[in-house]
Amino acid sequence: MGSLATLGVALAIALAGGVGAVLRLFLSRWNGTLPWGILLANSLASLLSGFLVWASPNAVVSAIVITGVMGGLSTFSSWAAATAEFWVAKQRLRMVLNWLYNLVIPMLCAMVGAAVGGLLLN
Repeated sequence: MGSLATLGVALAIALAGGVGAVLRLFLSRWNGTLPWGILLANSLASLLSGFLVWASPNAVVSAIVITGVMGGLSTFSSWAAATAEFWVAKQRLRMVLNWLYNLVIPMLCAMVGAAVGGLLLN
């Protein structure tokens, strides 16, 4: 791939990442006992990324959608910051639940997405 094409892909990833980040912004406003919107954003991004492992027609589309949109939608830093806030507030149960849910549920979503993609597209 030439440098102009590489620059075009990088710009497409940057724009797609912006779209994902804006979606995350809106989802992150859903809070309760835990920051549910961040968990939803991480889980949706993982589910769709798992599915796209099978469904993506080529590497460029994968890079734009998975790295761009799904990378912007999912967020490690917001999850880590919320977990740290629970620690500082001495809310240990909420801290552990937030930590656990954001590790386990998105990972399961990625595996489900990949399994569904494999079943539908194989």
